[in-house]
Amino acid sequence: MNSCELPLPGQAVSAAARVSPAGSRIHRFQPATQPDQPHTWQGVPLQAYKPAADHHCGVVRSVLVGDSGENTLFQVRYFEIAPGGNTTLEQHRHEHVVVVLRGRGEVFLDGTWYEVTLGDTVYVAPLEVHQLRNRGEEPFGFLCIVDAQRDVPVPVAVS
Repeated sequence: MNSCELPLPGQAVSAAARVSPAGSRIHRFQPATQPDQPHTWQGVPLQAYKPAADHHCGVVRSVLVGDSGENTLFQVRYFEIAPGGNTTLEQHRHEHVVVVLRGRGEVFLDGTWYEVTLGDTVYVAPLEVHQLRNRGEEPFGFLCIVDAQRDVPVPVAVS
């Protein structure tokens, strides 16, 4: 294979490309096998979004980069929200970026709900009150890129 060719789907990548002495790695994407199951990545545990509370429901997450000894200033996380679920309505000093990878969802910014879908990218500014929710019939999944060191989000009361 020359440098301009990409591996075909299902074609193995050599073990040397998966892990290096410096710690580089590839987490293989594992698409959901059932419509109501979350997407996962090989070797990356699925975690609860936050401790159980009334202000969020139906959310799981996986930390893809930044939680396994990497020396990054950022984390890349994947969140998935079940139909009818939502994240916390919150604000914090740190900024973050959301990139939609699965389904349709809504994001609350500056007092307005906006629909987002596959490929849409959302920048959440510091101290912006925000929330993500799934009002669709399939899971809503997105990457979230955020500072590795950040302040603790503060839930906002619904008025």
